[in-house]
Amino acid sequence: MIKIKKIFHRGDYQIALFFDVNAELNKKVKLINGSWSKTNKCWYVPYNKEKYNELQRIFKEIEIIAEQDPAPPGKENKNGIEVKTAPPPNRSLTNSIIEQTPGPLKAAGKWEGRIKIFKDAGKYWVLSLPYKEEISKGLLQIKGVFWSGKDRAYLIFRHLAVKTKVEALLGLTNFLPSNYYQSTKDDKFNTGEMIALIYTADVKTFKLIVPPLSSLIQQIKRWHGVRFSKTENAYILPATPDMLHNLGLIATQTGVQFINNLPKGYLRKEYTPNQKKIRFNTIVNNLEKQIPPAVKTYVNAMMDYLMARNYSDNTLRVYTEAFLLFLKQQQFKNPDELTERDIVKHLSSMMQKGLSASSGHSLINALLFYYRTVLKRESFELILPRPKKEKKLPTVLTMSECFSIFSVIINPKHKLLLLLGYGAGLRLSEIISLRWSDVLIAEFKIHIKGAKGHKDRMVMLPYSIVAYLENYRQLYRGETWVFEGKFRGENYSPRTVQLVMKQAVSKAGLDKKASVHTLRHSFATHLLEAGTDIRYIQGLLGHNSIITTTLYTHLTNKAVNNIQSPLDIMINKVTSRKKLD
Repeated sequence: MIKIKKIFHRGDYQIALFFDVNAELNKKVKLINGSWSKTNKCWYVPYNKEKYNELQRIFKEIEIIAEQDPAPPGKENKNGIEVKTAPPPNRSLTNSIIEQTPGPLKAAGKWEGRIKIFKDAGKYWVLSLPYKEEISKGLLQIKGVFWSGKDRAYLIFRHLAVKTKVEALLGLTNFLPSNYYQSTKDDKFNTGEMIALIYTADVKTFKLIVPPLSSLIQQIKRWHGVRFSKTENAYILPATPDMLHNLGLIATQTGVQFINNLPKGYLRKEYTPNQKKIRFNTIVNNLEKQIPPAVKTYVNAMMDYLMARNYSDNTLRVYTEAFLLFLKQQQFKNPDELTERDIVKHLSSMMQKGLSASSGHSLINALLFYYRTVLKRESFELILPRPKKEKKLPTVLTMSECFSIFSVIINPKHKLLLLLGYGAGLRLSEIISLRWSDVLIAEFKIHIKGAKGHKDRMVMLPYSIVAYLENYRQLYRGETWVFEGKFRGENYSPRTVQLVMKQAVSKAGLDKKASVHTLRHSFATHLLEAGTDIRYIQGLLGHNSIITTTLYTHLTNKAVNNIQSPLDIMINKVTSRKKLD
């Protein structure tokens, strides 16, 4: 005998299962993917008709615990607040499941078995269907429809006009439920206004007043060159036509009204912000918040020299943070007055705290840079043994494993991302920074610009990918970036590429822990196994030193497979002698 009850747990309704400790019953619950709740001290499954039917099939005797009646009108609850509620509906848990949570609706014709509608999310229907380029674009052009990346589904505003347009696009009649709103006045579809205004402090930007909607604000904050002004109580955006286009798109998706009060000619393409400038400004602003007033002069001097010498934004961050940590341990003394003994003591204490080898190198490099470059002590030297780096061999995929990853991806953009990562041996940053002007299709080459170490290089464009690339360009007509993001003028998010790779590895059923960079390692290893000279591989990968490239000689299996263990040689000799005797 088990007892079941409707509970609210982990943000949704669940069916709670109560029974005495019994290993056999535990196994049965696990068969239907039941989970244990420490809070409620019970097992639970999702609150829907399918799970209830499974429970009836597995357990012969089920007792439904009736839901507690709400407090009668005029009575007070434990907190002393008067509760006024309607009497509870007279129905069992079984009826409640059937009426409130129907299974996904079925579609006829070409969509049969491939399209689903799930439980409503507030004022939206939740629709899931296979990816089709023309359908996806058509849906997102309908006002009141937008894509939820978290749920991997379309959210469709429950309005008659939206329902009619979606059904017409899908070629279905009366497919969506009838629980729609008759007019936008009843549901408050317009949840606020975005207003674009002139920003007098900087003509290359404009200010945007945004309603307090977290989903809207989060999208706007991610755009390049956007910042919030406390004095204006508004977001400051680059005054470009792309920004205006993106605001119109986001207004369509969210139902927020967009009012453009900018004069004609105010927006210009040349006001597009420089991404390098944005990265540096972001890092400098974040670092300045960490600098105590006592050492501001020293740290700012170091930052100025780093930027003047065109060091990368990442080096600026790493060196400055290491230098700040050093000054903090020295009680923010003047670094010019510190002795070599003070520096050695600091390095010793950091190593005792478990400082990694790479962080140790960064710390030493930062101090050498400050004393030699900023303080002009050119003869300054730290006679210390460098922390030894851990020599870890990277993960490498076989050719068949790479093929299995590419074959499970349906989305053309996602597939091309990974094909280029492997086919040309590109870094993740190089993939998302690729411009159409860098792809030299006639020469079968890709020009990688401003890569790691501010270096340019030419890499191969695989012949097998050219036709796919040209077809892709017809589908995704980006002006600048090969892989344009959700909004115009924005390149693809690195996090999205990582998720694409993670999902592809999972779908392919591989046990290896592989990332986008694993495809680059596999590219180099497979070239080496095919007999390519290691110096050419060094050039294709953009390695500064041949020593870095020689790492792949430890990963090739071709030569290793031909080496025989001395134990095998000995056993073979003994076995052959016995046969002769």
